[in-house]
Amino acid sequence: MFDIAGKTFYFDLNEISNIMKVEPDKIDNIDNIDIDKLLTKKEKDDELEEINPDNYPMIDVTKWELTKALIETVLHEQSVIDERMGVAKLGEQLSIPFRLSFNTLLMNKIIKQK
Repeated sequence: MFDIAGKTFYFDLNEISNIMKVEPDKIDNIDNIDIDKLLTKKEKDDELEEINPDNYPMIDVTKWELTKALIETVLHEQSVIDERMGVAKLGEQLSIPFRLSFNTLLMNKIIKQK
């Protein structure tokens, strides 16, 4: 948890997981994968089961990478903040990448207020 302007915030890991999930019915052409191109003949029989999307959780890599970058930006903010100046001046003290990342994560319910 971390405090900003007297309010406590935290990252909701369950919400991150929910946002990243890809439902099996949304996967394009998973049944049309040419297994011979992916595996050698010897591996084919042993590995065929592993390609089934029902066996593993699937995530949207683009969403994951962007979310990860936003979280890193929030966690690496180095600005010196004088909270005695009030919330109105707080925005001027924080970097634009921090504000954009924090607000995006807040709007997507990944950062929640305690």
